[in-house]
Amino acid sequence: MVALGMALFLLVVGTGLLLAGSDWFLDGAGDLARTLGMSALVLGVLLAGLEPEEMLTAAIASARGAPALAVGNVVGTNVTIITAALGLSALLFPMVIDRSVRRQAVIATLVSVLPMVLLFLGTVTQGEGVLLLVVFVGYTFLLFRIDREAVKRVAEAEADDDDETTRHERPRLHWKPIVLTFGGLAAMAVGGPALVEGALRLTQAIGLSQGVVGATIVSLGTGAEMIALGVSAARKKRSDILVGGILGSFAYNLLVTLGLAAAIHPVPIDPYVTNLALPVMIAVHLALLALIWYGKIPRVMGGVLVAVYLVYLIVVVLA
Repeated sequence: MVALGMALFLLVVGTGLLLAGSDWFLDGAGDLARTLGMSALVLGVLLAGLEPEEMLTAAIASARGAPALAVGNVVGTNVTIITAALGLSALLFPMVIDRSVRRQAVIATLVSVLPMVLLFLGTVTQGEGVLLLVVFVGYTFLLFRIDREAVKRVAEAEADDDDETTRHERPRLHWKPIVLTFGGLAAMAVGGPALVEGALRLTQAIGLSQGVVGATIVSLGTGAEMIALGVSAARKKRSDILVGGILGSFAYNLLVTLGLAAAIHPVPIDPYVTNLALPVMIAVHLALLALIWYGKIPRVMGGVLVAVYLVYLIVVVLA
C-alpha cells in the first residue's frame, strides 16, 4: 500500500512539474528570444531541443560497457517526440506551422543523414563519434548564422538608435524571462524522471510484465518533457517553439547522444534497431517534413501520429 501511494505521489508531482515547467518555458522563451534578437524557432531548437539527461544516460551506459543501450535510447526518443508529442498536441489543438520552420527542418535533416548512415553500417567507432560531436558544433553555429530574424531585429534596433524623431530603447535583458525559461527547463528535467519513477513503481506494484514496463518507461523517459511542452505550445499557439524543439532534439540525439556514447566506447548496433526501430524513425521524420511543408497539422493527422506511436509500442513489446 505504501509503495502504491509513493508511486501515485511521484506521478502527480512529475505531471505537475512537467505541465508547470512547459508553461513557464513558453512564457519566458518568447520574451527571451526578443531580448536576445533571436527568433523563437531557433531558441526552441537550441533550448527545448537539448536533452542533457539523454546525453548523460548515454555516457554512463557507454562507460559501463553497455553502449548499445544508448542506441535504443536515441532511436526511441526520436520516434516518441514526433509521434506522441507532436501527435497528441495536434490532436488536442490543430496546429499551423510557419514557413520559416522549413529551413531549420532541412538543416536538421541534412546533419542527421551521417549518423543514420553510420547506424545502418552496424557499428559507430570512436572516431566517428568525435566526428558527430564536431558536426553538432557546426550545426549550432549555422543556426545562428542563418537566423535572419536575428539580423532583422538587430538592424531594426540600430535604425531606431539612429532615428532621432522616433527613438526606441533596445530591449533590455530582464531576470523574469530568464528565470521562466530556465526554470521551466529545470522543472521539466525533474518532472520527467519523477513521472518515470512513479510509472515504474506503479507497474511493479500492480504486476505488469517486464516487457510492458520497459516499453512504457522508455516512452515516458524519452518523451514526457516534449509531450508536456507540445500540449502547452499548441494551446498557446506557439507551434514554432514545439516544432523547433522537436527538430533540435532529433538532431541532438543523433549527433550528441550517439556521438558521445561512441566517443567513449565503440557502439555496436543491434539488428533489431536497423530492422525495425531505425526505419520507423526515418519514416516518421519524413512524415514530419511533409507536414512542415503542408503548413499545418490537423486534428486527424494528430490522431494518426498517436496511433502510429501506439502500434510502435505494441510491436516493441511483442517483438
